[in-house]
Amino acid sequence: MSNYNGAPPPPQNLPQPGYPGPGSPGPGSPAPQQGPSNRKALFIVLGSVAVFVVLVVVAVFVWVVPALTKVGPTAQPTAVAEQTASAAPSADAATDAPPSAEATPGDGGASADAGMPADAIALPAGWDALAGPTDIPADGDPLFSKFVTGESSFQYLKSWDNDSTFGITKDPETGEEMQQVAQGTPDLDADGVSTAFAFFAESNQGKFGSDPAKVKAAIKATQDKLSKASTTELTQQLVGNKCASDFTSSTPETREFRRGLAVVVQFSCKTAAGEAIQAVNLFSVTPWGTPQMMGVSGHKSYWDAHPGTFEKIANSYRINKWKQQ
Repeated sequence: MSNYNGAPPPPQNLPQPGYPGPGSPGPGSPAPQQGPSNRKALFIVLGSVAVFVVLVVVAVFVWVVPALTKVGPTAQPTAVAEQTASAAPSADAATDAPPSAEATPGDGGASADAGMPADAIALPAGWDALAGPTDIPADGDPLFSKFVTGESSFQYLKSWDNDSTFGITKDPETGEEMQQVAQGTPDLDADGVSTAFAFFAESNQGKFGSDPAKVKAAIKATQDKLSKASTTELTQQLVGNKCASDFTSSTPETREFRRGLAVVVQFSCKTAAGEAIQAVNLFSVTPWGTPQMMGVSGHKSYWDAHPGTFEKIANSYRINKWKQQ
């Protein structure tokens, strides 16, 4: 922005060129006598006028002309070319509020770039090196929306409606009910559950702190707990369409996601009507220590009719670049 504050004011009370200075005889004044003393006085007056004229000319060239040459487009204040990223929506600012379908704060890029809001908490060191899966919805893909908290996000199909029938989500360590939200197809199966849905849940914000070693230890403890669980215990921890028979699951495994880690459990089963279900659940602790759980489930017939959708949603979990306070 220019520091130009205008031209300096011209000297005050100076005579203009071609006009007599102070003390000079003006129009209509009596003519002085032409004696020697009067000639001497006349010379003094004329000399004064000449000096004043010189001063005016100097003032014009020293002050006025340079000032006029500064006036123009380059001297005017310019608009700021770049704007910092605005603060995330209110639903993203604190994980006390339910996850919402808004833009993810700090999604993509480095953990401490110039766009981070002044009141945000930067991603702890080391997590930004985790790239995660590449088979995910492209940024801005009109088919997908996001569940968003102040720390992470998970995606679902935009065409899905709110679904609160998928059951109760509990913290695998404490058994406490987790804050939750879900989106699913408006079409329901014989059990009254959406034929396909995604969910997101979390509890105890900052429970494990932001020390990377403690966060990773908490994730490892979740993996160990799920690995040791019996089939009955495991089905009580997992969220999906209602299983009546043929339940099978993968061995719980910690996998890398964008700026984070999660324990992944894939499972399949059949409903009471004999329809095949395909699902996956993710158990995570964010780099700021908040336990989270998310997943996607649906009838295999639905996934077969929408090829690639199941994988993209399952891979879409990611941690934000910074945490909103």
